Amino acid sequence: MMQSGFSPAEAIEELELRIEELQESIARSRRLMKAGRAATVSGPVLLLALMLGVLAYTPARALFALALLIGGVVLTGSSKSSTEHLERSLQRVEQERNAAIDSLGLAPIDDARD
Repeated sequence: MMQSGFSPAEAIEELELRIEELQESIARSRRLMKAGRAATVSGPVLLLALMLGVLAYTPARALFALALLIGGVVLTGSSKSSTEHLERSLQRVEQERNAAIDSLGLAPIDDARD
């Protein structure tokens, strides 16, 4: 989606910047998904430790373990959905950039050297 008022080179540069932003957002979202998975595993491990007496049982620890479990599931699901949405956006912007580059009608340079 090239905006009017931009030269083709400026439009490509804007698309490149958007691609970088999306790649950073995807990386952030993936880190959050990993944190959610870690919490999803940590919660039940903490509950098990409390039930087996490895840690002294307190209601606060039990609630914390349940919060880890539930929060981890929510964070993982939300981050997965966000990551998928961002990846689709990235593909769309990359296609726009490729179309903008193709519209320039550049000729390939022969790499053969004498």
